Amino acid sequence: MQKESLDKLSIRFLPFMLFFGAFFLIPFKQLSGFNLMPGDIGDARLNNYFLENIYLFLIGKNDSLWQLGFFAPFPFVLGFSDNLFGSSPIYLIARILQFNTDTSFQIWFYFGYVANYYASYYSLRKLQFSVMASIVGALIFTFALPTTAHAGHAQLHYRFGIPLTIVFFIKFLEMQDWKALCLSGIWLTWQFYAGIYMGFFTIMILIGLMFSYLIYGLLFQKGRIYLVIRPFIQSVNLQNKKSVVLFGITIFALLSLLLILFYPYLQVSQLYGAKRNWDEISTMLPRPQSYFLSDASKLYSTKDLFSGIPMRHEHQMFVGITPMILMLFGLMVGFFSKMKSSFSLIVGSLFLSVLTTLLVSNTSIWFYLYQFPLASAIRAITRIDQVLLFLVAYLSALSIDYFSSINRYFKRVTFFVIFPLLVFEFSNNEMYTSSKQVWRDRLSVVEKLLPIEIKKTDILFIAQKHGPFYADEIDAMWVAMNHGVKTLNGYSGNAPPEFNTEYLDNCEELPLRVNSYVKFIHQDKDFDAYKNLISKVIPIGFEGCQSSWFEAPPISYGPLKSNSAADIQHLSYRFDRIDEIAGKRIVQLTILNKGSKTIYSRANQIRLSWRFLNENKRPFSGWDARYVITQDIPENGEIKIVIPFEMSKNSQENVLQISLVKEMSFWAHDHGLEPLEVSWK
Repeated sequence: MQKESLDKLSIRFLPFMLFFGAFFLIPFKQLSGFNLMPGDIGDARLNNYFLENIYLFLIGKNDSLWQLGFFAPFPFVLGFSDNLFGSSPIYLIARILQFNTDTSFQIWFYFGYVANYYASYYSLRKLQFSVMASIVGALIFTFALPTTAHAGHAQLHYRFGIPLTIVFFIKFLEMQDWKALCLSGIWLTWQFYAGIYMGFFTIMILIGLMFSYLIYGLLFQKGRIYLVIRPFIQSVNLQNKKSVVLFGITIFALLSLLLILFYPYLQVSQLYGAKRNWDEISTMLPRPQSYFLSDASKLYSTKDLFSGIPMRHEHQMFVGITPMILMLFGLMVGFFSKMKSSFSLIVGSLFLSVLTTLLVSNTSIWFYLYQFPLASAIRAITRIDQVLLFLVAYLSALSIDYFSSINRYFKRVTFFVIFPLLVFEFSNNEMYTSSKQVWRDRLSVVEKLLPIEIKKTDILFIAQKHGPFYADEIDAMWVAMNHGVKTLNGYSGNAPPEFNTEYLDNCEELPLRVNSYVKFIHQDKDFDAYKNLISKVIPIGFEGCQSSWFEAPPISYGPLKSNSAADIQHLSYRFDRIDEIAGKRIVQLTILNKGSKTIYSRANQIRLSWRFLNENKRPFSGWDARYVITQDIPENGEIKIVIPFEMSKNSQENVLQISLVKEMSFWAHDHGLEPLEVSWK
């Protein structure tokens, strides 16, 4: 009797013990406790900014959740990105307990693992899997290689709503339980509030489940569609008016909450015409190779393979050898055994999700689907791997339970072999991190540039000095928020019209941004509107600001003239010469345009970027650097470019590669314009 009680006790605490073992060996070790921050000095700090805005709003220091203080005074700028409302409670608790903003962000990030693990564990148990099988599935969903690869995108981190939405939707389909449908809707709504991307991909899985249910009914219920839809009709008990009313109220409330959430995003779409083009989206559609990429893994790094994949960092979708083997065994078990209908639903949804998003030979079904209003705003389709992980977890749990049922010793194999293998694989993956001290030091540097007195009505505009450009913009956003004022600076998933992402210390960007807003509110012919706004701006760290610009815009800025990847294909490079002057290498080149369209470099944020190759023609640096092209490239014409390089002692710098990039849109070398190669030695 005592042994039986001890067994029950160990089973009860086993999920807890194995989670914290994995937690300390994977993310806690990767982040060196609280010394490192998940992600870089860009997106991670941006998400921290959004969370802090929620806190400041709740304590009365910010006026709005949506009308944030960057890109001032443009409206609904939070609609350019995720909002993190649904995952904010843990951050808010940490801030109420007086933790610093960055430490609160770390606490928030760590708790995401707890929420994801227990939500997936509970969901698998709800699907009648054993404790051991559910733990295996939960570990895969929470810690698999793609979760670490996407750690820099903190807006994807909270995924607890995914398994709960899916499992209750399956219960609804299997038993026609409308209460389960309501619960599924509640978790879906919460997931949308936690992250738009994850909510969108969860809906894709639900659509896949629904299609699979209908196909399954047609194939295995004598082909009569009525047998498929009859349970839905019969499940509504019209005599139980209270249940019907409660169901109606719940659905209405959930739809209202979603409408409230999406209203600002609809405003952004209407006001800014925000829509991703196909050139941009196609670079981040999964390829077959994407499911085998894990560059950050010490075990499976494939940096030398599949080199032609654009936006490679977004394609890190390999789940690991152990989960893949378990998943394949789960598929075989399900196909060759008489499994419950949940298997057919899961596999059907997995197949449809992969099929509709896969890009093969520049062809994808997604081309036809992305044109729907909601889908057109989703840029990085590769991030669907964060949702697919629960389907992988389901199939892995299926294989564990099957082998446990045919061999009573397999539980020991699971505990002593499979658990260690999973943790070993997942822990040998390098998370992209940055130093907490660097986060703080950057703000300290900017603080020293500020004037002694700042009024609440002031609008700061701080030059880009330290780089990279997005980090400079986020520095300015944080400093402005800390002082309770607004800023013309900004960085997010989109930007207001005619804004340049990189302008360094060129003060011409000041009147351009002011005039852009005046045009946005249709007062571009009213010099008083321009003068009133620019008089509130305090430019800091700029060169060449002219006093006349505070009276009237220096030039009449024309409408944005967009260039596509097809226009870029008419360009070519010509290397001219290299000079060595004052310890620098000065590269001179020419960009030629043989097309019939002018390339509007400034309006389209077209930049030059470069990287270095070693003697084996393999890159050892990324396309990180930028050179701002200030001239338009005329039709049937050319422009001269001069780029200064600091002298380097790096012996691996054998070949310099230079390419064009349209920021946030496409790389020229992905569309037929081969990079210029210059011998560096």
